[in-house]
Amino acid sequence: PRLCKYNVPSCQEVLSQQGKGKDAEALIRESIRILEEAGLGESPACIQRMKFLSLELVKSKQLAEAENLQRKILHNLELSKGWNSLDTTAAAETLSVTLQNIGNLKESEELLERCLTVRRKILSEDHFEVAGILVHLARLTLLKITSDIKVNNDLSTPHLVKAKQLVNDSIRITEGILNPSRENRKKLNSTFAMEREKIGAIVVLLQALEVVGLLEAARKRIQAPAFDYQHVEQALRRCISLYNEPHTRNVVSKALRQHYLKCLHSLTLIVQHDPDISDAPQMQGLLGESQRIVKLLGEENNTK
Repeated sequence: PRLCKYNVPSCQEVLSQQGKGKDAEALIRESIRILEEAGLGESPACIQRMKFLSLELVKSKQLAEAENLQRKILHNLELSKGWNSLDTTAAAETLSVTLQNIGNLKESEELLERCLTVRRKILSEDHFEVAGILVHLARLTLLKITSDIKVNNDLSTPHLVKAKQLVNDSIRITEGILNPSRENRKKLNSTFAMEREKIGAIVVLLQALEVVGLLEAARKRIQAPAFDYQHVEQALRRCISLYNEPHTRNVVSKALRQHYLKCLHSLTLIVQHDPDISDAPQMQGLLGESQRIVKLLGEENNTK
């Protein structure tokens, strides 16, 4: 189509949304080849198309090729923008997630630690993008439990403690954004900035709440010393409140529906499969409230 010739990313997105992943992949590969042959392989347009292709490769589980392409993107951004760039840290973060999925935890952690340092420097200690890296590090630390337990079971509990601290720091940051002091509200000089911060904070908070549940599940698997069940209860309660509270419900039920449902489903499954938690006071009420919200979200979706 004529449109695809001039607007490849838009056409690729349409094909992908229509379930035509192979067509989208072929189109974007051809456009990258043309740009590279024209000497524009390091241009913003080519890098953007590489990102689209990387996403398609991850979706289709072609992780080895996705890793190679993501390394190429990161290398190009390092050359053009250096490491003190949010674009470079975003590329490094994407690569680190792929590395986690293929089991390269050491390099993934090194990339995330570097991203964390840069984002704290460019943004602030309490920015939602900093909190997002902390959640990634918490998930990675949980993955290390499975890896390291084969070598030394004594490493498991320190990993749990570290992951708990990382996720707590992430929750503290995101809650501070969603419930800012008057002084912090003045720092956000536009409604758009406030909305962007709020949406970003909610996404990261949902990811962090899910990790709270995964922490308890991991603890049970390795029979580590008990955490207070209230940590999981509090995570589920906070997830529910994000839907019930007027100032976050609209964002959660519309813009972030899939993020929200993923977190809610994960937490409820963890609770339901652990009698020590599910039999705790008030927990059945929370599970019932969760089911009610899932039903309401389904009804809201059907009316659109």
